[in-house]
Amino acid sequence: MKRIAAAAVLVLMASGAGAQTLTIGTQLQLNTMDPHFFNGFPAGSAHPQIFEGLTRENERLETLPALAESWQRIDDNTWEFRLRRGVRFHDGSPFTAADLLASVARVPNVPNSPALFTPFIRPIRDIQVLDDHRVRIVTNTPTATMPYDIGRVLIVSARDAAQTTSDFNAGRVNGTGPYRFAAFTNIESLSITRNDAYWGERAAWQAVTIRTIARDPSRVAALLAGDVDAIDQVPTADKARLAADPRLRTFSGPAAVVHYIAMDSGRPESPHVAGRDGQTIPNPLRDRRVRQALSLAIDRGAITERLMEGSATPASQFLPSFVDGTSPNLRPPPHDLARARALLAEAGFPQGFRLTLHATTDRYPKDAQVAQAVAQMWTRAGIQAQVAGIAGQVFFAEASRQSYSAFIAQYGTSEAGEGLRAVIHSFEAARGYGAANRTRYSNPEVDALIQAALSEPDLERRRARLHAALDAAFEDVAIIPVFHPSWEFAARRGVHITPQPQRRFNALMMRPE
Repeated sequence: MKRIAAAAVLVLMASGAGAQTLTIGTQLQLNTMDPHFFNGFPAGSAHPQIFEGLTRENERLETLPALAESWQRIDDNTWEFRLRRGVRFHDGSPFTAADLLASVARVPNVPNSPALFTPFIRPIRDIQVLDDHRVRIVTNTPTATMPYDIGRVLIVSARDAAQTTSDFNAGRVNGTGPYRFAAFTNIESLSITRNDAYWGERAAWQAVTIRTIARDPSRVAALLAGDVDAIDQVPTADKARLAADPRLRTFSGPAAVVHYIAMDSGRPESPHVAGRDGQTIPNPLRDRRVRQALSLAIDRGAITERLMEGSATPASQFLPSFVDGTSPNLRPPPHDLARARALLAEAGFPQGFRLTLHATTDRYPKDAQVAQAVAQMWTRAGIQAQVAGIAGQVFFAEASRQSYSAFIAQYGTSEAGEGLRAVIHSFEAARGYGAANRTRYSNPEVDALIQAALSEPDLERRRARLHAALDAAFEDVAIIPVFHPSWEFAARRGVHITPQPQRRFNALMMRPE
């Protein structure tokens, strides 16, 4: 592949205290330098080193100032943000309100995006510029999460907002962040250098190279050989060996991610469901009792403790309980085969039915093995379940076309209402609801609860409404939460990693020690 280099040649100091270089080996496959092209994990990890939003999140998922130094709610539909003065883009141009306007206007107009950032700006009716460093964001409905939402839009300069994705990928990359762009090879590597003119805390590393090493054994081997300084997604089978190596340190942290099963609960017939004799039958997944049975048949403890070897915890909802807004009323469903069989019988399927579970084979740690384990557990409950493994590159496009009856995947978020809006709410493209609802689950009562929570401007009342919406959605088994993974990292001695709940692996998480 063609390697794109920045105009300035990267010069690394070969020795001395200033030679703070870092090489990272990651499973994340970055395929764009356009900060508005793909709302996915690889871009979410790499781009914030170079670009910034008005706000950012810390390791406790608290929303903190970034390019906005402060904000306040003026009324239910109006937020005022004071933009940080003295900030300059890497090309030396000053950051002003015009750059915010241009960035927000660009978001919905990026062609061929597999996942746009439009849900985060959908509530915005108008952005009023009071002066170069003060704006008011007016929303169509009360939006308590606006400080979080607007932070998801990374800021480009007004001039660069006219660029295409190809322009960004060709190396025309200009942010305000602590690191400057140096070079990018699609899905292979990203190189960045310290921005010595950064407005905030000085970056820890003079130069960073992020290498994609997709295969687990290769990533571990690169660390052991000293070819990289740190790796992510440490395989569970290698954790003990790496922890015992005196040259290395291991780090672990909870993930703001749920490994879940989505079910085709909307259509009268479903493409990968059949009677035990193979004949077409009415879609059993429309019946809540069937969805409950499938959930109760899963032994989450066996999956998290044995298959995942302790690198996961059983899930009851989108986020682990430490995240603000999660419902205290939800607990991981117990493993209860007898109850699962009884529910299937009540729903009219005492002999079960045939069901294919689609899953990725190369996307998540042990994704294919987890799917096989779930299918075996369903079989014990009376379902003739089989697994169809699909490469991640194909999987999500097919899921978005509603090609599956049931599929297993992950959803990551750091805000308690986002999963409800994107995954659970009925699909409504015009309003930005259900963007990740690939099975077209729909329940008007749940929709109403979600809308009430998302439109509540008071944070305390919003929290209570979120609990009600989450309780209703998971009581209806809108999706089946299986587990929350843990992020597992390893690094050479001298590199300290602060795990983030989001799927991230970048230089912002690491410092010399």
